[in-house]
Amino acid sequence: MTYGKGSIAHAVAIVASVAGLIVLAGCGGGGGTTPVGVPTTVSISPSAGQALAPGGTISVTASVTTGTSNSTGVTWSLSGPGSLSSSTDNPVTYTAPNSVASNTRVVITATAAASSSATAYLPLTLVPALAGSNVAPLSVSAGPAGNSDNIAFVSVDICEPGSTTCVTVPNIQVDTGSEGLRILQSALGSVSLPSLTDTSGNTIFNCVSFLDTSYLWGPVQAADLRINGEVAAAVLVQTISSSNSGIPSACTNGGTINENTPTLLGANGILGVGLEPTDCSLAGANFCDGSVTSSIPDIYFSCASGGCSSGTSPIMIAAANQVTNPVVTFATDFNGTVINFPAVADAAATATGTLSFGIGTQSNNTIGSATPFGVDQNDNFVTLYDGQVLTASFIDSGSNALFFPSVIPDCTDNPFYCPPVGFPVQSATNEGATGSPTSVVSFTVDNADTLFTNNPTDTAFSNLAGPQGTANTCSNGNGSCSFDWGLPFFYGRTVFTAIDGTSVSGVGNGPFWAY
Repeated sequence: MTYGKGSIAHAVAIVASVAGLIVLAGCGGGGGTTPVGVPTTVSISPSAGQALAPGGTISVTASVTTGTSNSTGVTWSLSGPGSLSSSTDNPVTYTAPNSVASNTRVVITATAAASSSATAYLPLTLVPALAGSNVAPLSVSAGPAGNSDNIAFVSVDICEPGSTTCVTVPNIQVDTGSEGLRILQSALGSVSLPSLTDTSGNTIFNCVSFLDTSYLWGPVQAADLRINGEVAAAVLVQTISSSNSGIPSACTNGGTINENTPTLLGANGILGVGLEPTDCSLAGANFCDGSVTSSIPDIYFSCASGGCSSGTSPIMIAAANQVTNPVVTFATDFNGTVINFPAVADAAATATGTLSFGIGTQSNNTIGSATPFGVDQNDNFVTLYDGQVLTASFIDSGSNALFFPSVIPDCTDNPFYCPPVGFPVQSATNEGATGSPTSVVSFTVDNADTLFTNNPTDTAFSNLAGPQGTANTCSNGNGSCSFDWGLPFFYGRTVFTAIDGTSVSGVGNGPFWAY
């Protein structure tokens, strides 16, 4: 599923005020005195979540800022198994237990002596076998509602920030065509996530529009995420609201479907691990903070306690307060992802693969002989297909088919192609944004009606394709200029997604694709 960038109109100052993350205290509490108006704050190092093997240790240092020079002590506390070397020493050493049966959540919290309300925390995951802790299993299946095809799912632990109150949510779609976690409210159960608010206490909401005019709507909230041994602390996510009321017309944009159920979404959520660090950035530019243009995209909204209305207008928002690609917050493996699937011959009941975090950061994610493809200012490359120069092409694990403009006959009752029997193998050439490198990709297009009829219980299809725009009408990057290399492209390949603003050793800076 690929999200479109909106247009962008005026700036509004937004400040992160997420309850339960870092609380600024005025005076009193915890054995120290802070002058009125001078807040006490705590920060810790390392600040990024970590994975530890059984018996492993980690040293954690707290820094306290107060209005006095003699009140910089801290008290340490631990949630989960293991032990701390002291409750008051700074730094402190955490030691994991000698054995754990499965991935285990731990949180170390530092509380300022000057104010019991000033805290910071470090989330940890204890992993029985640390090797490969950056790798999560992927599966293609019918999904939570039994109606999904060609969707790659992963499980994610979603926790209340700074706690071990968590829920493991399966069937979250992995999407290299978007950024940030978007989770159905109904999938969170009793887990309660704090919302992002502006300086007036209004809740910040996020909107995502799909190419078919459906959309997702819900508040921006903070969560600790754990995917195998990778930990993202207090990362901003979108919680997809179960309610269909109070949605601005600027978000719905004429659409009628808010995909806020497993049946409509085909998943319990979407994990966006695309080329950008946030959902409103592109090629080093931020389109939601007023730094690039004065037009406001229909992505962020500020809503009072009574909710938004159909006439609510979008707002500007700083990058630090946008829904964030969680990968960029990981401790070590923050520069991208690797998706690997074995080949699928036509149709299969299921498919299993892996999602690895980091590129060239560990022995299991080296880029090897894969060829990097640079992208342009819109994160696109060029695909040459059937005499067309498709300048707005991209690789997208969130699309369940190959979508491209063609004269191949459309199906009458589904959004795919239905070519005649004996339709020949197709070929396209991918080019990096500068014209090189090049790579020829061969693929098959089956009749989708026949494919689904003959394989009613299968969920993985290597030969599923559908129309995108109109053939031979590409102009200035319009909708007929894209070749969307969806999940069928990933079968039988190892595909790397390098994030903008990061570096890959021996290759260069992101963003780029490689396969």
